[in-house]
Amino acid sequence: MADEQTLALLGARRIVTDTELSELVLPKESRERLGWVEGWLSQPPFLFREWGLSRYIDGGFRAVFRGPSGTGKTMAAIAVARSTARPLFSIDLGAVESKHLAETEKKLSQLFEAADEANAILLFDEADALSGKRSEVGDAHDRYANLGVNYLMRRLEPFQGLAILTTNRSSDLDEDSISRIDVVVEFPRPDEAAREAIWQQLLGTVKLHPGENIDAAKLAKDYELSGAEILRAVRIASWFAASDDRNLDMDLLQAAAAERARMRGGL
Repeated sequence: MADEQTLALLGARRIVTDTELSELVLPKESRERLGWVEGWLSQPPFLFREWGLSRYIDGGFRAVFRGPSGTGKTMAAIAVARSTARPLFSIDLGAVESKHLAETEKKLSQLFEAADEANAILLFDEADALSGKRSEVGDAHDRYANLGVNYLMRRLEPFQGLAILTTNRSSDLDEDSISRIDVVVEFPRPDEAAREAIWQQLLGTVKLHPGENIDAAKLAKDYELSGAEILRAVRIASWFAASDDRNLDMDLLQAAAAERARMRGGL
């Protein structure tokens, strides 16, 4: 518990939900690679020593979850943590970084030490700086940020646990970052079949009585939404249904989905 308190003081926020890996709607290759992440956590640490690889590489594991916003990257991290009974902490790099690199290094060292003691998974959300060329420095602030990212990647090497870094960028990671990462899991925007599966899954969990005219296939075809957008559309439609004491029906779902589409169009 003391280690978790230390993590909280260092800008780490524990995330707890009941999301299961089986609930994720992902392409086959992405699901397979996510299985590698989960499988690594199930391997006893002594196996790495017995295989002899500890002479050349640390026992930790670094994964990058890459894809547009709303495609399930954070949810996947939550599901991995739940399936392996590990605490998951989301890291606010803004709370760790300092204009003085020595102070940043000190905080990161404390962060990783506390995470090791707590057997925790660390989630560095929206670590988009990893996708850029580090030579592209615009001002002093960028220089400090780049130094912090460089140090973060180096400091992760002796961390014995799982570190997950998410990015919204689709471009390739730079060579220095790629050399320090074990696996990249892609989270693409869902196609029509995936959208239909997400609509069906979410509507199946709603406790409100659904109307008979709900057509998940039509919703998936008519509205090109991400998984997170579909979730929010279902939530808003359910709220309207509960507020009006009526069944959750197609009209409400279409109105909510259309609103999400309008919001996207205004970005």
